[in-house]
Amino acid sequence: LTGALSAPNRGAADWGWQGLIAYGCHSLVLIVDANSAQTLQVLERHKASVVKVRCTCVGYLYFPLKVLVLKLQSLTLGKIIVWDVATGAARCEIQEHSKPIQDMQWLWNQDASRDLLLAVHPPNYIVLWNADTGTKLWKKSYAENILSFSFDPFDPSHLALLTSEGIVFISDFSPSKAPASSGKKVYISSPHSSPSHNKLAAATGAKKALDKVKILISNEKPSAESVTLNDCLQLSYLPSKRNYMLLLYPREILILDLEVNQTVGVIAIERTGVPFIQVIPCFQRDGMFCLHENGCITLRVRRSNCSITATPNEEPDPEPLQELVYDLRSQCDAIRVTKTVRPFSMVCCPVNENAAALIVSDGRVMIWELKSSISGRNVRNSSSSASPLYSPGSFCGIPVGGFQNKLPDLSLDNMIGQGASTGEELRNSFLQEVHLKFLLTGLLSGLPLPPFAIRMCPPLTTKNIKQYEPILAVARNVICVFIHFSALCDLFAVFPSDHRGIEWISLTGFISFATSTPNNLGLVRNELQLVDLPTG
Repeated sequence: LTGALSAPNRGAADWGWQGLIAYGCHSLVLIVDANSAQTLQVLERHKASVVKVRCTCVGYLYFPLKVLVLKLQSLTLGKIIVWDVATGAARCEIQEHSKPIQDMQWLWNQDASRDLLLAVHPPNYIVLWNADTGTKLWKKSYAENILSFSFDPFDPSHLALLTSEGIVFISDFSPSKAPASSGKKVYISSPHSSPSHNKLAAATGAKKALDKVKILISNEKPSAESVTLNDCLQLSYLPSKRNYMLLLYPREILILDLEVNQTVGVIAIERTGVPFIQVIPCFQRDGMFCLHENGCITLRVRRSNCSITATPNEEPDPEPLQELVYDLRSQCDAIRVTKTVRPFSMVCCPVNENAAALIVSDGRVMIWELKSSISGRNVRNSSSSASPLYSPGSFCGIPVGGFQNKLPDLSLDNMIGQGASTGEELRNSFLQEVHLKFLLTGLLSGLPLPPFAIRMCPPLTTKNIKQYEPILAVARNVICVFIHFSALCDLFAVFPSDHRGIEWISLTGFISFATSTPNNLGLVRNELQLVDLPTG
């Protein structure tokens, strides 16, 4: 039975290729089926809160977990435990010099071994482990404190390290040996100190195009007045575009072109907007899932054929600089954020990329699925000023006909096409404009915050063996009844105040009582109610 999460559990979640969601709840690891939103397995061996979860590649059913154990507020003990989810047994335990682990990731883009795990050990070490045997293959140290890292999906030898001062690019990564060089270090200045946040003098041609793009990457250390990556939340390569990278800040996302060392795209939050927490870029289409502080998940897709061009009074640039603009295409409902209820992490389905799960601090797991609908307008007479989204021109390699029914929402690339179509494609194909929306398809509710009352139903006897069901009743603000396989059976809102206790009177009914908060005169209201399970 899931419950409220602890602060170290923030970000300890992952969605595996097997369709299972793994996330940390205090010192436990819960495995949830994304289709049924039910808990399948609970892994309990940890002695402290789980702070990181990573699922293996397709075909393997075990997960590595990172656990931190705090001692005397100054000493830490970091341990990686590799689990076999099917049996619930630990396969291997990994530990390096009693130091907590900052980040880790499976090496899925190589054929040397299926069990290679790269981990960041503070302050400045990266270690490659064999997660099956617990053997350390190699270790490499760097000059800066490493916060996280990201692999280039187009080149497995390229690795980017996010440090406290900048980014270190490694171009000779190999599972067989440690990188020989210390990498190329670049500094990233604050986005608010870049030219795009200031009013610039009028320019013409290519000069104006360059002024509209923020030049943030340099080989020189920025001045003391310029804030660096202290407020950068995340670094990640774009899996849909080669040589592109994103930097996540609380109020904007920067898209970097690593070939020209410039920022070619900015996703900014308005002054009254809700800041970002996390972003997950997509493989199948040039888009990204974004999580905001109010628990809202948004999908942004790149606008097609965007470039920085000159005004009519200026000379056209022979080589216009391409600008990446990501339009908001869909968003889900926000949650009610309080002191104890906040969004903790977001995970996305790695296979279909059309579903995202939100992990809330109160133990809820909300599964949002993308659905597409035809707008009803033909692509030729669409007059919308915004860049429209079109359905794919083919399905499994077969061109889509004009009278064919809507394609099923199997995956993200099956819902929207790849970019904008050229004029020739528009003449030779029957594309339909589509709209996307999020639907809540799964919800796993957690237990209320303690203290709460727990009572098990009457025991099994020879008289009730035919109709007996092992049911557990849990109550605080509501009555939650769970059956033996940890599934939510019924949910009753009996009293507006907190429950004080439960007593079963039969296999199908119980009595619950509650006491209200004292008023100004010190009086309370006592309530007693009989609940019948079959009728509710």
